[in-house]
Amino acid sequence: MMRTLNKRLQKDIENFKLNDLIQMLVYNIFPNEYKREYAIRRIQFEHWFDKKDKLIKDQICACSNNHDSTLIEWSKYGNQSPFKSYRDFLSEREDRNFRDFSNEISDLRMNTLGTYRRMRSPGLITINIDNMQIFFWSIICELSCKNRYTLTREKIEELARLCILKTLYHELFHHFTDVQSYITRKFRYDYFTEEALAVACSRHMVGFEAQNNTPFVSDFLNLAYSYTLPGYSDWVDYKSDEQFLLKLSEYIEITEPLSHMGQDITPIAEALLYSIFENPNTEFRLEFFS
Repeated sequence: MMRTLNKRLQKDIENFKLNDLIQMLVYNIFPNEYKREYAIRRIQFEHWFDKKDKLIKDQICACSNNHDSTLIEWSKYGNQSPFKSYRDFLSEREDRNFRDFSNEISDLRMNTLGTYRRMRSPGLITINIDNMQIFFWSIICELSCKNRYTLTREKIEELARLCILKTLYHELFHHFTDVQSYITRKFRYDYFTEEALAVACSRHMVGFEAQNNTPFVSDFLNLAYSYTLPGYSDWVDYKSDEQFLLKLSEYIEITEPLSHMGQDITPIAEALLYSIFENPNTEFRLEFFS
């Protein structure tokens, strides 16, 4: 049974300014260090909520029988991402190039929420705020329109926290396999397998992070993980802890030597994973489109 993380990683996540990221996603409020370069972002989302702290969906959502989308003119708020919906980040697009993403990505307009750059002492995780904002709010509109949820500030802030952690844990998994590539000589990077496992790992970890298992949280996560991309979509094969840890053991090449010695490999794979997660030795960076 996969366990929750200890306080060490929780501290690291806090140092990553998780609360600042929530403020960026939910209210378009940016810390002082970003205000000079992104002054236009000071146009905030406060008017999207009524006096009872409920989201006024008619101000931001275009609800129809066939399609639910946002009415937001994102450039007005300083967001220059070319994408429009969370589906742009989960579905195959003609401009997506399946190549080795282990190197630093120079094209920041790619439909990704985050990236991982292989270790150059240390590894680097980048969170693409512009893309994540569109990803997040388009899901909020679908929940408000299709599922007819009445969402409050508190609920939306909780969903924003899970949305951020979704990407963070995904990229931390890539850091884990990067470390394994230096430790295990037999390790061979496989794009499709790695992305499937990264999504599965993220979903397991975000499940632990969810403060409650209410329907609006479950529906949000169902949409946020509704991948149809090759590789990514295969994460559903590893929904259980056992399925995930068995495939992880096979991928990082510890299955054969340990099983021959009669060892139960899943606790070892889990321990290796958490040993990196709880001491990630990574740096974090926020990126915006110019």
